[in-house]
Parts: sequence; C-alpha cells; structure tokens
Amino acid sequence: MRVLIASIVAASASAACGPAVKPPEPPAEPGPVNQGVKQIKVDPTGRSVMIGEMCPQGAGGRPAVSPLIMRGVGWNDSQADVAATVERGSVPRFFVLGVDGKQAGIFDTLGLVEVGINQPVASGTYVGASPCTYAVGGKSGDRAEDPKCGPVTRGCGIAVGEIARSDEAAATLKLDAGGACMSGTELAIDIDNDGRIESFPLAGALDGIRAPAQECLASPSSTATCTPTYQLYNLTLAPEPRPGKSVEKATVMVDVLGVVDLDGDGRKELVLAMRFPTVRTIVVYTSTENSQRLEMAGEATSFAK
Repeated sequence: MRVLIASIVAASASAACGPAVKPPEPPAEPGPVNQGVKQIKVDPTGRSVMIGEMCPQGAGGRPAVSPLIMRGVGWNDSQADVAATVERGSVPRFFVLGVDGKQAGIFDTLGLVEVGINQPVASGTYVGASPCTYAVGGKSGDRAEDPKCGPVTRGCGIAVGEIARSDEAAATLKLDAGGACMSGTELAIDIDNDGRIESFPLAGALDGIRAPAQECLASPSSTATCTPTYQLYNLTLAPEPRPGKSVEKATVMVDVLGVVDLDGDGRKELVLAMRFPTVRTIVVYTSTENSQRLEMAGEATSFAK
C-alpha cells in the first residue's frame, strides 16, 4: 500500500500517519523490520490468509513465493511463524494477482527452500501469466504486459493463499480488489465500499525513526478528483525533518502494490512497497472498525530488491 517537501509534512502532521511517541533523535537509516503478532482487533469471521511475494525466477530461475505476513487470530509478520506455517503444508496454494487486481496465475506450494536471502521461500509450480499483466478483451485468460510494472517490481507480484489444514485440498479464493489514486498530497481510497473516499496524507507515512508509520488517520474532509487504479508506482516520500537540521533530500519511494480485501471482512487492505536506500519492504495496512484509521498489520523484507 507511493514530490513531497518538508512544509507539506509539517502541515499535515496532525492528520497524517504517525506514531504515538517519537524518539528524541532518530537514526540515520531505517531500523529493523517489525516482527511479531500485532495487537490489532480482527473480525473473527474473516478468513485466515498469508500474503507473499511471487517472483517468476526467485529460486534459481524458477518460480518461488517469499511468505511475508499472515492473518489468523491476529496479524503476524514473524519470519519464523510465517515460514513454519508454510512448512507444515498449511498454505497449499497461492493466488498471484496482476496489476489490475485480478488473478494472473496459481502457485502450488511444494515446500521451503533456501535461496541465499534472509529467509526461506516456498518452492512449487506456477501456472499463469506474469504478475505484471492485466486482463484484456472479452476472452478469459487474455492478458497484456504493463511496461511500467517490471522496472519497479522486478516482475514480482503479490500472492495470497488461504491458510488451511494440511490434509485439505487447495480451494479457490475470491478477492475483492479496489483502487487508489493521488489527489494532491493525499492517497484516496474507498476502504469500506460505501462509495465515500477516505483520504490519507502520504506525507507522514514515515514515523520518527524513518520506518513505516504504525497507523494512518484520514483527513477530516476527504474529496478526490483522481481516478483510482489497483497499483501506483514511484510516489516520492520526503522524510520528516530532524530538529535543528536542514531538510533532507527525499530518499524513500512508495509503490501501491494493491488495494484488496485480503481477509474477507468487507474492508480493503492497503499493500505498499517502501524503497529505502538499502532495503525494500512490503507493508500491509488494515482497517478494523473505523475506515478512517489504518493500522500496520505487518512489514517484511521484500523478495525483489
């Protein structure tokens, strides 16, 4: 779930994303990726899912899925817990989404393998089109390549799998996708499908330690004149200026990788990629009972650098 300048950041601080308490002196670079169970209220009737990143050549030239974040009784981005769930055979199938939010292909999981990154990835077989494609024409299965996608995502895409017992057959999964667009300096999204736009200032998406903010609050008045799309690329995010120091050059790029109801609770999740100078992370924001507030469900290191 995206040039902004320091004045925009300061002006929108009261409505933008941000932590409850900021440390007195933030470090020069982003800190470690958050890991663990998030204290976020979830709808008990919602589905249990895992979000991953599928790269067609991720495992020595073969397709692989990097498991990132899962949602069960709560949201969890612990690498150990996520990997163990895949290893137990509890995510037999991932559905890979294209740039339009529709299914581009299916990845059937075989097991975990080490590929030289900081966590194991799911090996398996992939049938379908590139995640950088979108549906065209009236014939089912016809898809065309989006040339803007590959340079940003390295050809990788978001994959979603339902968590089930290992002895259960892989089921189909229908996901309700939406869209987002930039209206001025705000990211406009209809979170709860009520026809009204929620606008979240992008300027405060970095907290005091230059990591993704723990929560995002919508602006008091939300209007948008832009046209929403499932994905957005190359949104430039300027870090918040430090006390007593000059304004820093913008160093973080944000891409909206998807606006989609992952857990089936009727509200959209926002999936972002944040490209820091030394790392790219995938961040999932979710809405609980209030569409005016997004909370970080999890953050994980991206497969694609």
